[in-house]
Amino acid sequence: MSNISRNDPCPCGSGKKYKKCCMSAHNADFGGQLAAPKKAKLDDDFIPIEAVVDYGHPSPDEAFFAENNIHDFSAPRLIYSCLLNPEIEGIANKVVRQFINRGKEEQIRIETAKNAEVLIAIMKNNPDSLNHKPLIDKLVKGKIQSVPMILQELREPQNSSFIELAVRILHRSGTNCSREIIDIIKTGNNRKAYAISILCVLLGFYDNEYSEKLLWDYYHYMKLKYPNDTYSDGPLLGLSEIRERRKEKFPSLIRGAK
Repeated sequence: MSNISRNDPCPCGSGKKYKKCCMSAHNADFGGQLAAPKKAKLDDDFIPIEAVVDYGHPSPDEAFFAENNIHDFSAPRLIYSCLLNPEIEGIANKVVRQFINRGKEEQIRIETAKNAEVLIAIMKNNPDSLNHKPLIDKLVKGKIQSVPMILQELREPQNSSFIELAVRILHRSGTNCSREIIDIIKTGNNRKAYAISILCVLLGFYDNEYSEKLLWDYYHYMKLKYPNDTYSDGPLLGLSEIRERRKEKFPSLIRGAK
């Protein structure tokens, strides 16, 4: 229609000039297309609650782990290392601060914060990585207030930095949040594959009779759904942690299953 002049014969065949016939209708239709709201594209890494089906009875034995390897490098694996060795970050922080001078204003806000609300607001705003440790330390110190608030925030979509910090704080708090984490994974609005993957890492550290089945189902779903990503490392690391804990508690039982 863009090649038709106002004074050309109307393409509908009426014999009238275009300006006297269909031009106004075409313009109105084009304007409506511009004004019509576009449907939001669903993120490829968004996991609908109903998508994860039953993948059978969990059997994370040695044969399973021999066939299903954790990637050499992945974000879930890095978070897992932070949970196991939190002191490493403190050493690295001291070294880096000798050469890099940044985030000072934010550091002062963290140090002078009077309540968990202020600290969590900083936490939600992608804090400087150099300030992660003091932020974590202070929220862990006030865990009676901070842990319930963080769990509530995890029910809604959050950025990746918040998810990673939340998992580290919850782990260091020593609070068994398995019931809440399972509920967040199964029913919450935080449905990004990355968020769920990182929460699955944390879930492996808790004793809960429902954890293993959830991790088993999410591992198989993520491995099939995202074969070119490392999301499946989260539930796989969770399963691995459960198995390691069982080895410590029941070594003879594990040997007998070989």
